[in-house]
Amino acid sequence: MFEDLKWLVVLQKIDNEIYQLTSEERNMDSHISRMKHEIEESAIKRVKLIRRQRELQEDKDNYEADIVDHKRILDQKQIDLDNDKKTKKEHIKREVKKLEKAVEVFDERVAELNAEIENIKFELVTIDKNISRIEKKIRAENKKKIEIGKLTEMSVEKLIHKKMSVEKLVRVPFLNHYNRIMQIRNGIAITFVTEEGLCNGCKIHIPYQLQQKIKLKDDYNICEGCGRILVDIEMLAQPKPEKKAVPKEDIKPAAKEESKTKAKPVKKAEPQEIKKPVKTITKPKPKAKPVAKPKPKSKPEPKTKTKAVAKPVKKAILEPKTKPKATKKKK
Repeated sequence: MFEDLKWLVVLQKIDNEIYQLTSEERNMDSHISRMKHEIEESAIKRVKLIRRQRELQEDKDNYEADIVDHKRILDQKQIDLDNDKKTKKEHIKREVKKLEKAVEVFDERVAELNAEIENIKFELVTIDKNISRIEKKIRAENKKKIEIGKLTEMSVEKLIHKKMSVEKLVRVPFLNHYNRIMQIRNGIAITFVTEEGLCNGCKIHIPYQLQQKIKLKDDYNICEGCGRILVDIEMLAQPKPEKKAVPKEDIKPAAKEESKTKAKPVKKAEPQEIKKPVKTITKPKPKAKPVAKPKPKSKPEPKTKTKAVAKPVKKAILEPKTKPKATKKKK
């Protein structure tokens, strides 16, 4: 086997173990980053709502100021209606109606602005609660991450030392290619060929000649599609754990007795099963009699022949009875 290839496979297995040990920490990091991103989005939304609230408040203040001005003018017009002559009253009444309508419109607009401002206040309260809740989750996730990191730190360090010792056994060009592919291809630098003749990494077809070279395990083969190192699937398979033999001394005598007692009913059941089919074999013997039934069918044939022969014999006997009549005439 190609020695560099063998050690690279060992490196891939070590990297896979490190990846599995640190996978939970990475998942927690991604979860924490998502929660932080959610906090950032809610904070941006909060700023926009505050800005909108200020704009609505300014509009509300302007409308309220206009309402005050219009009411002041209305009061003056009412005074003019009381003091002026009849000719001018109609003109003043029209102006009063216009001012009253304007005040009504301004009041409606102020009510709408008040409702929008209340909705914005409610949204701001919910956003603040959501941010505080997410921050609590982030603190809890960070604590879990620290605890998990302490547990996996020792095992990861051992694997890293083992990896460094294996890297020394691989030649530099092959090791550089392995590290480059590990960075590009999401931590998978070595793969195998499937039963359909495809690269398991990029699903590109591998020529038959290259497949045969891979099975020989004596060369450094690279996939033309993804650049991964191609090896036989048996090299990547993890060794099966050996079953430990149980010493005979540990077996209790009670267990032996139980095994013996369990074995006895099995032996008794065997002869019973053998006797039953013997009875069934003896029963079909009398059924062989119907084979002799076709013999009586041949007997009626000679009977018909004998009847046909007997009839002409009777006719021959009646003929001589006519002779005595001739003798009487002679007398």
